[in-house]
Amino acid sequence: MNTKKKDVSVWVIRFILILFAICSVFPLIFAVLTSLKNNQEFYKNIWALPESLKFENYVTAVIDGKIGEYAVNSIVISAVSLFLVLLVAILAAYALSRMNIPGATMFLVGLILIQILPTESLIIPEYMIVSRLGLLKTKYWAMILPYVGWMLPGTIVILANFFKTIPMELIEAARIDGASEFKTMTRIIAPLMKSSIATCLVFDFCFVWGELMWAQIATLVKEEGIPLTIGLLNFKGLYSTDWGATAAAICIITLPLYVLFLFTQKYFIEGLTAGSVKG
Repeated sequence: MNTKKKDVSVWVIRFILILFAICSVFPLIFAVLTSLKNNQEFYKNIWALPESLKFENYVTAVIDGKIGEYAVNSIVISAVSLFLVLLVAILAAYALSRMNIPGATMFLVGLILIQILPTESLIIPEYMIVSRLGLLKTKYWAMILPYVGWMLPGTIVILANFFKTIPMELIEAARIDGASEFKTMTRIIAPLMKSSIATCLVFDFCFVWGELMWAQIATLVKEEGIPLTIGLLNFKGLYSTDWGATAAAICIITLPLYVLFLFTQKYFIEGLTAGSVKG
């Protein structure tokens, strides 16, 4: 009887997971199919397969809609933001978790509390700071620096928890051999950090790549450095009835997210499950 109940519960869980997978994948499939249609096909039956493949919608999105230009801006903003976040977070997390700094635990608790704050509550003070620093008219820094500030607390907490899983004996052995803290971290700890860095990389990249609220505020007074999220809004305004080109732009925007996860999924899953099993 217990075995039958267990089998039923397993199938129920599988059904729920399959349902969630369908709900997650269906919008992407719908966008891909729509990107290969013209307006006549779309309005005739939005659920039907395209009668012929309209790859020119992607050309329209990249050239006429300037999605290619916006993509370059998003790549620059994401790359610089992630580099700064990981550089600062790795150093800070190592120091807070392995260098016996007084009050380190309370500082990490404070970082967790910062994560609880809604992003909307930080918009006004963030805007005042960026405005007074004269960064609003710069091409990228008005978005990069706030993104770094928003991502740092969570990234530091994740990496600090990872550092705590590394045996202290390994670090002490390196110190006895005369290695500096920086050398210990870069030569001994860094090779063990692939999973945790991949986890932070995926989460942080998804945030920067898809962030809309601050990007819209930071680009109000300029026309340079506009990222993909704002470019898509502008594109939709220009081509409000061209659903094929709009769907093509959406596919172009979401593609890097899937590519990143495809190449980092092994380390990403290891990072999420690190420390969950002992022994």
